[in-house]
Amino acid sequence: MTTREALHRLVDQLPDDRAELARVWLEDLRDAADEDGPPLNAATLATLDRGLADIADGRVKPLEQYERERGRSRS
Repeated sequence: MTTREALHRLVDQLPDDRAELARVWLEDLRDAADEDGPPLNAATLATLDRGLADIADGRVKPLEQYERERGRSRS
């Protein structure tokens, strides 16, 4: 499976309430590749791939839980 095919599959699996957020993130990534945006080198792309794989496999937690576990809270 190509990276593009994997991305399409992930998008198709997103619940409707997350689709808009994914669209915004993907637009940000696309725009970052513009001449005026920061470069997306191999290390950055690998990090994004790992993050997408974590999301696809359910290895995520709500921000509130993450902050509680680290003794942080939003102000």
